[in-house]
Amino acid sequence: MKLRNGLGIILGQLCLFLCLLPGLSSLALAQNYRGSVRGRVADPQGATIAGAKLSLISQETNETRTVTSDGRGDYVFSLIRPGIYRLEIEHSGFAKFVRTFDLSINQELRLDAGLTIGTVNVDDNTIVSAAVPLKYDNASLGATIDNRQVTGLPLDGRNFLELSLLVPGAAPAPAGSAGSVRGDFAFTINGSREDANNFLLDGVYNVDPKLNTFGVKPPVDAIREFEVLTSAYDASLGRSAGAQVNVVLKSGTNGFHGTGYEFLRNQALDARNYFAPVDQPDPTYKRNQFGFSFGGPVIKDRTFFFSDYEGTRSREGITRLANVPTARERIGDFSQLPAAQWPLIPGVGAPFPGGVIPQQYLNPIGLKIAALYPLPNRNVPGQNYAASPVQR
Repeated sequence: MKLRNGLGIILGQLCLFLCLLPGLSSLALAQNYRGSVRGRVADPQGATIAGAKLSLISQETNETRTVTSDGRGDYVFSLIRPGIYRLEIEHSGFAKFVRTFDLSINQELRLDAGLTIGTVNVDDNTIVSAAVPLKYDNASLGATIDNRQVTGLPLDGRNFLELSLLVPGAAPAPAGSAGSVRGDFAFTINGSREDANNFLLDGVYNVDPKLNTFGVKPPVDAIREFEVLTSAYDASLGRSAGAQVNVVLKSGTNGFHGTGYEFLRNQALDARNYFAPVDQPDPTYKRNQFGFSFGGPVIKDRTFFFSDYEGTRSREGITRLANVPTARERIGDFSQLPAAQWPLIPGVGAPFPGGVIPQQYLNPIGLKIAALYPLPNRNVPGQNYAASPVQR
């Protein structure tokens, strides 16, 4: 009976999951990083051309998608991954139209084409130019941080998220706020809280549930570009009142490409800690940040790969100030302290005469424990010892 009930529960849960699966799939597709290309095909007099053949070809993978303009001359390519593309338009009696452009993350690009009358001759009638990135179909505000900025601008610790401060309306987290002290980087958008931002990685929800910041933080060399939307974004995005940070990673292409790097910092290159004792060696500081990225074809024009790795190794001497017992205090002699700080006689409440604890009051085990403390290395009351233990 128990086994039958258990199987019934499992089957019921499985049926519920299968029923919810289509809804979960639609949610996964709702927040996207892919863009679209749309426009209208017309002749030199502005009359629309129906039935024109349009081919969108990826310059990186040679993937080709083909559509035909409708009765009004309109066309659309949807769910296009960011990259460099070539649009070719052909129709009987007109010269071939060719235009290359760089499609950004989540960009809705409108590209109207005017065909010229003539025979199809690719060599003599090819038009190659960059499309003007104007927004015609989307009212969202924000900015795209392209790959040139991601890889070219200096970053503290190679944290790409710091580049979000380039976006209008972005500001660092207020001093002393929760986000400024509990994570490695936080920012606010248009005055909203620093934990009111939403983060996506290739269109997938990617938020640390504790700190409400980026969950998986990819290396700089693995990022193609990312978008920071600040307001008026459409219904495919949401959850948070602040920014929508959508990061898209690089992918493999028909050509092999990669990077390798190593960043080094140590105490020989940095200024000395002000609080470290001058008669002691420089506190240890060794920081290595290293990694690689590599991508290319498995089968040309069909299958591709891209991989990346980044490691950080840090050994840092953290200088700390403390107060330790002096050599005389270890054997019960506190006479060098003010009388108000002398130890008290147990059960009496009065200080020991002269601030010295008699031998009969000293516990042998306590003396051995006191001997474990290091001797003072600074002549500063209350802070007579400075140390730089190594934090790994």
